[in-house]
Amino acid sequence: MTKLLPALSVLFAVIATAVPWGLPADATFILPLVVVMMVFCWRAIPGTALPPLGAAGLGLLADLMSGGPLGYWALMCLIAATVGDRPGSLGQGRDFGALWLIWIALVSALGVFGWLLASAYYFRWIDWWPIAFGAVATVVLFPVVLYGLLWIRNGRIGPARNVIFRGSS
Repeated sequence: MTKLLPALSVLFAVIATAVPWGLPADATFILPLVVVMMVFCWRAIPGTALPPLGAAGLGLLADLMSGGPLGYWALMCLIAATVGDRPGSLGQGRDFGALWLIWIALVSALGVFGWLLASAYYFRWIDWWPIAFGAVATVVLFPVVLYGLLWIRNGRIGPARNVIFRGSS
């Protein structure tokens, strides 16, 4: 796997967030939170290289492309990259369920923090529903994104063939 693959896949997702999909106003936070989820997943997958500064740079690009406050999504990606790289990442004793629970806790905290940060930026309480809807949507989409990234990394979802069949050459 090339070292640029994680960054390129997240870059593709950042560009996809700028496309006018015609989503309802309540769904405006789904795609940027999927970018944050991809950063988290890439950092949790062992053997991948997505440095925290690269994640923050991709988040800053998401800020520029969305027209939102600069640094908002960069900070969210940086936090997700930091949490995703905690000891005991996927494949080192942490199973899928535990990683999903960590994502649920992280996206809940990011949702509250993001809502407070955006409210402070605009000097008024903003509507919390789009952020909550985006957080719930990413919790539901987590298995699809994680297994999609594993497929991108390995070319398949399961372990390598030589790991399954040790005696074969």
